[in-house]
Amino acid sequence: ARFMRQDFFEYTPQFKPVIVGNHKPAIRNIDEAMKRRMHLIPFTVTIPPDRRDARLTEKLLAERDGILAWAVSGCLAWQREGLKPPASVVSATEEYFEAEDALGRWLDERCVRTANAKSLTAELFTDWKQWAEASGEFIGSQRRFSDLLITRGVEKWRNSVGVRGFQGVGLKHPPTPAYTPYADN
Repeated sequence: ARFMRQDFFEYTPQFKPVIVGNHKPAIRNIDEAMKRRMHLIPFTVTIPPDRRDARLTEKLLAERDGILAWAVSGCLAWQREGLKPPASVVSATEEYFEAEDALGRWLDERCVRTANAKSLTAELFTDWKQWAEASGEFIGSQRRFSDLLITRGVEKWRNSVGVRGFQGVGLKHPPTPAYTPYADN
């Protein structure tokens, strides 16, 4: 870790934050670090008001010693074996990241990924910008866009006159050139 504009240092985490809310947080950058750190726990059951136990707090307090023993036992197992999320958590987390991955959706919908594909950065960014605006997604800067493409395994490339682009990705429907040279038939 490091503080803003300071040297790196090592630390031992003291807690694991839990966010509880009605809406899932919006994530702009889906990368391996985020996928490693975040788990979505789906709460799929709502107890109707007529079936809620008005004495639940009282019942839980009566069982507090057993509940504490169960929690300590679970903590010890977690320390020994690590966290193994259940299939429902893994599935919900994968679905969430797919829904939040705007760049991934754009790549799937608008691009081809082949080793010999080449595109200029400006062409890709223009198409991304149009798609993102129409989809209500965050556009960001061309530099951020380029950095995110690199994290997806796309390589930087320059054409013969030094204009920047990417190799390994191309648009499914390439843009029409701004001008077409005159040609006699």
